[in-house]
Amino acid sequence: MGRVAAVNRTLLWALAISLLLHFLMVGSLGDLWSLPTERLDFPIEARLTPPVARAPPAKPKAAVPARRPIPQPRPVSPAPAEPPPVVEPTPEPEPGPVALPLPAAPPVIRPPSAPTTAAAPLPPVRPALRDLPADLVIDYAVQIGAGDNGFVAGRAAYHWHAGQGRYSMVSTVQATGLTALFVSGRIVQVSQGRLDAGGLQPEQYWLERSSRKQDAARFDWPRNQLLLSGGQASQSLQAQAQDLLSFPFQLALTVRESEPDFVLWVTNGRNFRDYAFHALGRETINVPGGQADALHLQGTRTGEGTLDVWLDLARSGLPVRIRTADQKGKTMVLRLEKITVPGP
Repeated sequence: MGRVAAVNRTLLWALAISLLLHFLMVGSLGDLWSLPTERLDFPIEARLTPPVARAPPAKPKAAVPARRPIPQPRPVSPAPAEPPPVVEPTPEPEPGPVALPLPAAPPVIRPPSAPTTAAAPLPPVRPALRDLPADLVIDYAVQIGAGDNGFVAGRAAYHWHAGQGRYSMVSTVQATGLTALFVSGRIVQVSQGRLDAGGLQPEQYWLERSSRKQDAARFDWPRNQLLLSGGQASQSLQAQAQDLLSFPFQLALTVRESEPDFVLWVTNGRNFRDYAFHALGRETINVPGGQADALHLQGTRTGEGTLDVWLDLARSGLPVRIRTADQKGKTMVLRLEKITVPGP
């Protein structure tokens, strides 16, 4: 019995020690769980959330009213008031080119370096036989190419005025139709001078292309000198010399149907050339409203092409057709469309 009691006591002590160890182990695990819960960072982040809601962005939201300065570009709204000045009165002066057919003044031409003494006047070789009306307007169609191979590329208007022993001529050429798509502006020629027993005596001539490029000539008859643009040296004038615009009308005043060949000097503002003219006889020319019995004259110069003029002797010798052809065969023809004589 005593041995049994001793065994029971041992078992009880073993059970008590086991329970104690188990208790201690459970207690230590409880400490292990309690420690992580105290070291977790979530409560710290939760405490940081109020600062996150500190609303640094919220303050800009309060600044959203501060965006009201954005309407401050309202000063830009006066900018629409600027378009009224944008109604630019500048286009109004653009009609100025309408006055282009009458250039205000001829270009300045360099005078001779050393003035020469006055020379004896050159006697007219071929006296004038006819007179032209005081005012005259001739309209031509400008044809590029000869005959049926040509096409109308523009219109030319020749304005003539004479009075008190002087004359002035202005021609204006304007591209029309499809040609106007490729050629802009106008070509204006001006010839001014005196009328005397020999017909036209030009004093100045100039040509403008689109109001920019100019070719010019000045006839100094007292000294028998011709001054050309571009600083060229003066040349000696020849009797009854003409410019490119005046020469057909000089022929209208002076030509004789049965006269022998004659020489006429012509300048275009860049050069001075002599053309030998020959009367080819009368030809029937189709003109608006009928036909004209015209005298055909042809001027030739070696290497310079030809100048052809058809004169209607029944109407003061007015040119009803003018043709120029260079040595390469390029041809331009002025065909009469209308003659207007203002006044009675």
